[in-house]
Amino acid sequence: MVIKFFIANITFLVIVCLFGCNKAEKDEQAPFIKINLPENHDNFTRGNVLTYNLEFSDDFQLKSYKINIHSASIPILKQTNYIWDTTINSSISGINYIIKKSFSIPLNVDTGNYLFIVTCSDKAGNEEWVARDFTIH
Repeated sequence: MVIKFFIANITFLVIVCLFGCNKAEKDEQAPFIKINLPENHDNFTRGNVLTYNLEFSDDFQLKSYKINIHSASIPILKQTNYIWDTTINSSISGINYIIKKSFSIPLNVDTGNYLFIVTCSDKAGNEEWVARDFTIH
């Protein structure tokens, strides 16, 4: 009788574990990026300040972000002084992260159209990117 009771309890525990235990969740969702600044189609003047305000979020864990600013103009038959191309990389953590920073636009950059591209990765390797365009006068 004790053996039947023991076998019944073991069988019950195995069934509960097989059907009741959750498998560890897998992170398959890319981070979310919100660019508050600069706004799309903003206009800037050489030597002035460009402020960026970014929000990142992820369902598990953020890892890093990258900002790339480069010319969107094609310099055909145009004398170029200095085509601005810069990259900012940084590690981040948590599930939410906000960054607000400013920097001066170089005085000698070419005027024209530029792209502000933000990429964010999470700990699982998922990646998302968002872009804004702006003009330098």
